[in-house]
Amino acid sequence: MAEISIKKAISIALETGRIMLANGAEVYRVEETIERMIASKHSAPVNVFVVSTGIIVSTEIDGDPYTVVDRTPSTSLDLEVISRANAFSRLFTDDDMTEEHAEIILQGLRNHPRFPNSVRYLFSGAAGGFFVLLLGGTFIEFLSAYIASALVVMFTDTLTKENMNFFIKNISGGLLAAGLALVTVLFLRLFGIFASYNHIVVGPLMTLVPGVALTNGIRDLISGELIAGSVKIMEALFIAIALAFGVGVVLQLSLAIIGDLSWI
Repeated sequence: MAEISIKKAISIALETGRIMLANGAEVYRVEETIERMIASKHSAPVNVFVVSTGIIVSTEIDGDPYTVVDRTPSTSLDLEVISRANAFSRLFTDDDMTEEHAEIILQGLRNHPRFPNSVRYLFSGAAGGFFVLLLGGTFIEFLSAYIASALVVMFTDTLTKENMNFFIKNISGGLLAAGLALVTVLFLRLFGIFASYNHIVVGPLMTLVPGVALTNGIRDLISGELIAGSVKIMEALFIAIALAFGVGVVLQLSLAIIGDLSWI
């Protein structure tokens, strides 16, 4: 059974960390995983430095310094991929895995199966709609928030595919969420049905709130990763500001066009 060379082991560990970071893993978890994988195949000290957008690994091979830098943009959030990468790292550490076997598993992580968009939009709508029920909303408000949430997630997915700046993307998401909620309230009023704007707008906005980024930032701070944790929290803060800005623009325009909004 051919042993994995040191450089190849570093490359596999770096790729595993890159996959975890790109799918929303905490920085401290990525650092621990890479360090553990390399240390299992290499006796020299290993230094791993990870920030939200990149990984640096430094060690010595045959007495010569060896450093690898990898830029890793965070593209999505997928806890299943993180879990699979964690499981792979433990298998890599504990077993005498061949290079071919490791590459097959890594290929599976790179091209992991994703839920169809129709399923994602279906459950995104449910997530937004049930928040309305938690706040005491009615069935018609739940239904309105369900549709608005699915449309907002569909819209932001399209902007993501177009590589839209994250700040502009979230402003647009806030605009659409507030606009759909307002249009729905006005439309229902034509049929004599009262629905609360405050209840409906919460649903689609909750699908955009950066709860995981904020949680990961706090966990990184607690773990001593001050730079990465601060960056994550700042990202969450700017997303929240963008959403508030988008909603604010719709409310200001509505105030200017319709006038008194206290009835919605």
